[in-house]
Amino acid sequence: MSRIHKLAVITIIVLFCLLLPVSIARPAQDVGFRVSPTSINTTIAVGDDTNETITLQNSSTDEVVVKAHMDAKGNPAEPSISLEPDQLSLKPGESAQVIVKLKVPDETQPGPRLTSVLFDAAASSERDVSIVGQVGVVFSIEVIRPVADVRWSFPRLIDSSDQVFFGMEGRNTGNFTTKLQGDARIAGIVWGDVDLQAASGPLEVGETASLQAVWDETPLFAIKRVTLDLSSGIGAPVEQKAFLVIFPWKLTLMLVLMAAIAASGAGFQPKLAKVFSENGRREG
Repeated sequence: MSRIHKLAVITIIVLFCLLLPVSIARPAQDVGFRVSPTSINTTIAVGDDTNETITLQNSSTDEVVVKAHMDAKGNPAEPSISLEPDQLSLKPGESAQVIVKLKVPDETQPGPRLTSVLFDAAASSERDVSIVGQVGVVFSIEVIRPVADVRWSFPRLIDSSDQVFFGMEGRNTGNFTTKLQGDARIAGIVWGDVDLQAASGPLEVGETASLQAVWDETPLFAIKRVTLDLSSGIGAPVEQKAFLVIFPWKLTLMLVLMAAIAASGAGFQPKLAKVFSENGRREG
């Protein structure tokens, strides 16, 4: 064998040794474990939830066990993701679906988020616990607050003889034309509960509406708790809570003033000129 031939053989052996570990440690998609889709884009309102479906497929010749998990721990004030099921077995050629449940708390701040769900595939044999591969699905989440720039106007001290006007103003910050719904729920121990509602016409994105709910029949005396909601029908409403004190303060104020005037009049004794002497004769 010539020197050139020996060099060629040695080169082939070296290349084979270098490529052998690569062929053994193939990524998941090379051994037939796939997910679909590999990325999900979703827009969701605060206080809302949605479900997404991911399909897993085992196109290899081996049975695998797949475990799903998040790439990081969640924050209670951030969108949460749960998986059903979070573990399953796939026989050769078998497919299955995983439901990804996305929930956004009421206190979540609007804005974009980027996270991912990871799927670890391992051989199902008890003697073979090696990881076959890991595949991730990227989640791009846009959190929106459909109603913003909300303003409330209402009296805290109410006269029993007056109507009560609850003013609500808000802007459509969603991504489509909608109507704003305003609710004033008045609750107390006595006199029963009252539910007042007002609605706007269709609002374009970015448009502002002012609503007014009127309470006509107020009780004579009461301390009420009012809960005001303004929403677009999607996600959590913008909420305001307050206490209302109701009594006839105008009449009470008038009676107090009259009593004060009467009291001051009773204590007033005018001084008259002494025109008669003690014996009753007129003094010159």
